Amino acid sequence: MNVVGPKTLRTRILLGVLIPVFLILAAGLTYESYDHRAHLIEGQHQQGDMVARLTATTVTQALWDFDIVQVEQSLQQIVALGQVASVEIIGLAGEQIAAATAPGFTPSEGDFITTHVIEYVLGDQHEELGELRLTLPVEHVTGPLMDTTVQHAAVSVLIFALLAVSVFLVLTRISQPLTKIGTAIDDIYNGRFDTAVPYQSRTDEIGMLAQTLEQMRRNEVEMADLRAHTTEASRRERKRIYRALKSTRDGVILTDETGHVVFSNANASIFFADARDGEKLNFRSWLPQDVAEQIEERVAANQDFAAEASVTHFNSGEELNLLVRGGPIRDEEGLYLGTLLLATDHSDQARQAARVKFMAEHDSLTGLPNRRLLEHTLGNWLNQGEQVSILLADLDHFKMINDTLGHPTGDALLKVVGEKFLGNCGKNALAARLGGDEFAILVKGAASEERLNSIANSLVYDLSKPLTIDGNVLHTGMSAGIATLSGSEAGSTDGIRCADLALYEAKKGGRGRVEIFHKDLETVIKRKTLLERELRGALNEGSIRPVFQVQTDLKTGQIIGFETLARWHHRHLGSISPAEFIPVAEDSGLIRELTYQIMTHAFRAAARWHDMGWTGRVAVNLSPKLFGSQVDEFVNDCLYETGCPASAVEAEITETVVLSSGQSALKEIEALQRLGVTVALDDFGMGYSSLSYLQKFPVNKIKVDAAFVSKLPDSAETRAIVVAIAELGHALGMHVTGEGAETEVHRQLLRECKVDYLQGYFDGPPMAERAATARLFPGAGLHLQMSN
Repeated sequence: MNVVGPKTLRTRILLGVLIPVFLILAAGLTYESYDHRAHLIEGQHQQGDMVARLTATTVTQALWDFDIVQVEQSLQQIVALGQVASVEIIGLAGEQIAAATAPGFTPSEGDFITTHVIEYVLGDQHEELGELRLTLPVEHVTGPLMDTTVQHAAVSVLIFALLAVSVFLVLTRISQPLTKIGTAIDDIYNGRFDTAVPYQSRTDEIGMLAQTLEQMRRNEVEMADLRAHTTEASRRERKRIYRALKSTRDGVILTDETGHVVFSNANASIFFADARDGEKLNFRSWLPQDVAEQIEERVAANQDFAAEASVTHFNSGEELNLLVRGGPIRDEEGLYLGTLLLATDHSDQARQAARVKFMAEHDSLTGLPNRRLLEHTLGNWLNQGEQVSILLADLDHFKMINDTLGHPTGDALLKVVGEKFLGNCGKNALAARLGGDEFAILVKGAASEERLNSIANSLVYDLSKPLTIDGNVLHTGMSAGIATLSGSEAGSTDGIRCADLALYEAKKGGRGRVEIFHKDLETVIKRKTLLERELRGALNEGSIRPVFQVQTDLKTGQIIGFETLARWHHRHLGSISPAEFIPVAEDSGLIRELTYQIMTHAFRAAARWHDMGWTGRVAVNLSPKLFGSQVDEFVNDCLYETGCPASAVEAEITETVVLSSGQSALKEIEALQRLGVTVALDDFGMGYSSLSYLQKFPVNKIKVDAAFVSKLPDSAETRAIVVAIAELGHALGMHVTGEGAETEVHRQLLRECKVDYLQGYFDGPPMAERAATARLFPGAGLHLQMSN
């Protein structure tokens, strides 16, 4: 059953207050009535007892005297007082002796009846005469009780009325603002934000509530504006995303949690074959079996996945290289909603990557594999347990051809050589260009060394013939070294190193040869490794010392300079020739430190000698390995460190610098000359193109190789060559020094050949700084302060 109650808050509060008050007042009034009635009844009883005693006392004597008339008069008087409605005296036998009743009195159940024994006292004796019975009417109680109750009820009604009015007024004061605030809340709830919340100016709780609601209203206004903007922005964003997914070149598929397609763009049908909206996605219909199984496992586990696969274009039949990737779609609480699948056709990227990989592993000029691919292939073959032979080769006179005829001709020659290398390789072989004029061939198999030796000799023979390149007839050649490795324990670096050592031996024995690595060369490698290790220690200890070989003027006999030579005496290996440890220093990267130590010693000695008045120059040898790394700044730093003037220094270079570094070497030579350092070309006449390079590289001095000087006494042709060199040098403004002069005959013949200076054991062996100082300044003796 539905109970309809008050709907307004004011009514509810009013009833909630007044009903309890009414009940309390009613209960109080009832209690007061009952309490007052009890008091009245008790008073009636007391009054009846008192009247009964007085009446009994009054009528005792008359009753003792049997004066009935007097008794009745007394009773009438008692009744006339108005307190007693009826009075009677009952004899001892129960008979009525006398009685009096108030006029109009009608007995009722509520009347109060009081009895009292009438006794006559005579001395010590008590004589009972009868019983007095009084009746007090109930109206004596109900009348006052009713009057009192009416009064109390009137007071209660007045109080209740005043309270009701007060509460009503208070509630009206409260409910009216609340009603209006409620209306404002309803407006806010229903999205009506035009009207401000009333009563904000009040300072009580209603004012605080109104201010809070007003702030809420303003926030809602801002949120409504934001939602309107956001809704539009979201709609546009969803539209953009939808358009992007539709128009992207990638294939896009969204599935629900059951695996059925709920969205697919146009490219999805190309990449995903039979994938259609509403159908269950079947990876096996368009992916290779292994890739499909892998992706299905990841999808089943709700995990991300990515895989590459080659598939056939659904329309054109073209082979596509796809990158397939995707993963689960989850809501904010992590609940799985489905799967996103993307397929990107990176066939072009794959082809480009393959092209980049090819370029990274192949020589751009010849198209042959480069060093990187050769080393990778060599390592793979060795790891497979194969026996592998490696050939390293370089061309003879290539630097001369490249510089004299130009780089295009040199490049054309390299292409022809590359074709010849490739043409001589068959199955289980790899031809490569390592850089410059260096080529290599790998051959694997049980007879790899014999096969590679045959290929090498064929190439040497083929390249020994003249080649016509761009209308130029070129004479070149090839030297080669072969090494054989087998098993996974062999290192590719060791194999290349052994082949390189064999190539070095082939060149040292004469160009156009093939050298196979053998045990003796292995001994050389061990010796070289030992020297490298010991050389590092010697440089750290500073145990490699400079010596000075005199250079004299053939006309005056005066000392015009010294050549600084390095000497190394090992505590266990004994004296080690510079011809042995300098190549080790060059190959191991120690040549710069070695040159620094020798050069700073020499520069300090030259500075001291110049301070003592000597005006010659001290020559130091600069390795070809130093060029290309700003050797001029290196020399200048040493000059600055030692305080040596550049006018006291000469730099000796070999034609190898000219042949290997070309124009870059010219710039560094010119930079040295600008510092004030003179430059001498050492070992002149032993190379292949010395005369042609004298014009390109205008050095200050040329030094005729000792091989020519030693043959002067026995060979008129040699004398003619030395004369020609001297005249050519003088014509170009250069001084000429003859090296290796050991006898007076050598000195005389060098003078006849118009050579300017002499250097060799004729003037004495190389000497330490102290001895050289004594040679320069014979009188200085022990008074000179020399450095160790």
